[in-house]
Amino acid sequence: QIMIDTAKYTQSTQTYIKNVEDFLKEKYGEIKPSWIGLLDSLAFQYNLYQLSKVGIEENGLVTQTNRGMAANPCIKILNDANIQVQKLVNALGISPMAESKLKIETADDTDDFLNELTK
Repeated sequence: QIMIDTAKYTQSTQTYIKNVEDFLKEKYGEIKPSWIGLLDSLAFQYNLYQLSKVGIEENGLVTQTNRGMAANPCIKILNDANIQVQKLVNALGISPMAESKLKIETADDTDDFLNELTK
């Protein structure tokens, strides 16, 4: 079952969030209620990222304004959404970097435990 309602989002966002949910279910056996807000924010920010990419592709990097040429506002939206997506991905532990950090912390915990046993 899908936890986050992504029906109004782009197809790529729907697929991405489904993959994230599947990953979390496989890794932890469930999606905890406390993660729903993070997943919902991730879906929103990822969709914003996708929409801003389309806006850049359709309108180019610069736009004509009454003051002359200016950067397409979608560039700032894309950059801001990308930063938020990365923060949420790390918070949920679904990036390779987050996973390697978890493995290191787990190894440290195991080493500490073994050291205590052998004293």
